[in-house]
Amino acid sequence: MEQKKSSIVLVFREFKPHFLMVLVQVGYAFLYFITEASFNHGMSPFLYVTYRHIVAGVVMFPFAFFLERISVPINMNFASLQYTSPTFVASIVNVIASLTFIIAVVLRFAN
Repeated sequence: MEQKKSSIVLVFREFKPHFLMVLVQVGYAFLYFITEASFNHGMSPFLYVTYRHIVAGVVMFPFAFFLERISVPINMNFASLQYTSPTFVASIVNVIASLTFIIAVVLRFAN
């Protein structure tokens, strides 16, 4: 029994990034279902976005305050808006994951 538990732990360690990515995608799917249900019940998209940011701020504040204490990504995002167009900034957010993968491959962090 102990060997089986040990092998499960090893598999989880090996595939932890994959499991976490699946978890993130499931979370996004759940978010879209909630969003669609809210809009179908007549909620204003502007009110929904406001509520979403309030909830995200309340949930993330303890982690940000006690673990990070700085918000470099958000500051960089708004600073980049000053120097480029909003269209470029919005599109580059979608490219971050692929650029991170390419950098990981170049630095030999990815298999």
